[in-house]
Amino acid sequence: MRNSVNGLKRIGVLVTLTLAAVLMAHAQAAPAQGAPPTLEGKTAEQVYKNIKVLNGTPADQVIESMHLIRGALGVSCEFCHEDPDRAADTKEPKETARMMMRMVTDLNKNSFKGQQEVTCYTCHRGHSIPATTFTFPVVENGEEVEAKGLPSVDQIVAKYVAALGGEQAIRKVNSRVITGTQFIPTGPGGTVPVPAMIERSQKAPNLVVNVYRTPTYTISEGFDGARAWAQAANGRVTEPGGTDQMRAKRDSDFYLPLDLKQTYTQMQVRNIENVNGHDAYVVIARPQGDRVERLYFDVQTGLLVRKWSSLATPAGEAPFQVDYDDYRDTGSGVKFPYLITMNPANARTEPSTTATIRVNKVQDNAPLDSSKFAKPESKAAAAAQ
Repeated sequence: MRNSVNGLKRIGVLVTLTLAAVLMAHAQAAPAQGAPPTLEGKTAEQVYKNIKVLNGTPADQVIESMHLIRGALGVSCEFCHEDPDRAADTKEPKETARMMMRMVTDLNKNSFKGQQEVTCYTCHRGHSIPATTFTFPVVENGEEVEAKGLPSVDQIVAKYVAALGGEQAIRKVNSRVITGTQFIPTGPGGTVPVPAMIERSQKAPNLVVNVYRTPTYTISEGFDGARAWAQAANGRVTEPGGTDQMRAKRDSDFYLPLDLKQTYTQMQVRNIENVNGHDAYVVIARPQGDRVERLYFDVQTGLLVRKWSSLATPAGEAPFQVDYDDYRDTGSGVKFPYLITMNPANARTEPSTTATIRVNKVQDNAPLDSSKFAKPESKAAAAAQ
């Protein structure tokens, strides 16, 4: 199970402006038999068998890279790998994939000064065999043209804040407890959904703790005001790496909708796109020292309906998309999305990896002691592993 969801650990803190870090704990689900207790600080060849291309790659990037390749080719894991022995070299496409990965690495190194300009998707575009010639009719697909007459970033952000209930109502809330349900993608390739009860507690200015309970295990993660942490089913407590720490700190801001202009060093209105049947303004947002994100605001309501972000992997940038729907008043005059849908890089080829949160209850200004958010101690048995 750990191998199938560990790639989600590094993208968990990308998730949302309102329900941040919701996937980070999923990586801490009960590990499969024989799985290593942790991938921290290990390279691919130290964790996985028969590594011939990704030598030296951080082990926690391997599975996410495989998901990205699978999506780029529009295939399942079994296209290259045997089940259950993923290390076996019995399928010709596996060796072909290794050759292609070496080719892409060489292209980027020798032709693009080491920049990751070419990926599997550059040629494959969702097909196992890339097209080598065009088919009729030829449709021109030029560069994206920036739409004219769009509102400014300030206008879009102001409408978003107003749609949520207004700054005055938002600042009157200083804590929140959210409960809901979700099927967590687990198992080989993250294709086995496990039902979980979710409880998220937040306290201003930047305290967060999420607890996920399934019929067989409990996992949790949080941000204590200084550092992000995660506790696995076996009690082991770890801290994510530098990039995830930065994202956890950014997304733990209780008043993030009010602080967007401070959170993102650059924001630009790009165009209008359709999101689930609704026109939305696309705002390109760049956080300090991090990759560009895209925020989609409903043209009519002003509410945030989608957030797109990405995670760097050896195979290219893995996209991660979160959709927000069913906004409701929580009882304090502030609106919150009661339906949150998360799509990782491989969701197109494996729909079961899509994770949907259905919020059951939101309690604003719930009494929460700050000690609730403290990083827990690792259990002795887990720490000894």
